[in-house]
Amino acid sequence: MQTNEYGQVLFDTSEIISMLYNQQDIHKFAVSDLEEIKKHSNHANIFEIANTFQHEVPSQSPLEYHKTRASNWSMPEEYKNLDVYSVCMTRLEKLNLTDTRYQPVLEDELHEFAKRDMMDILRFMCYMVKVVEDNDIVTGVGRGSSVSSLVLYLIGVHHIDPIKYNLSYQEFLR
Repeated sequence: MQTNEYGQVLFDTSEIISMLYNQQDIHKFAVSDLEEIKKHSNHANIFEIANTFQHEVPSQSPLEYHKTRASNWSMPEEYKNLDVYSVCMTRLEKLNLTDTRYQPVLEDELHEFAKRDMMDILRFMCYMVKVVEDNDIVTGVGRGSSVSSLVLYLIGVHHIDPIKYNLSYQEFLR
């Protein structure tokens, strides 16, 4: 799979033709070969048929586009201003994790998430975990560098206590 700088999936001509034969709506698909779009538009005009391709490249720069998208997570209002620190502290208490190493790591890690402008992602993760739990969806224990994050552990994204195994969240955030 190929994507452009906006994260749009790019389809080649044969994939687009296959989608057309399967009567899929393709008018907003990103196509890897812009010459093919020009040819199609030209032929659509000549034969007076609808131009089904409307390759839309956002008017913003890729950086601005991603910043806008990252701040517009689709989640209920109650999660949009959720205090992630409180969620984590409540979970620490619920798990009865009284070791003095937890609090400083939690604060440092949340500071790093905030510095990277990632608090909305954490709020969305809180929402996603709630949806998964409410619908009895089975999840795995955890995988990769994400298990080094105390915040993700406390939110419920994974089930590996990084303090117990002496893992550093910096492995996840690098």
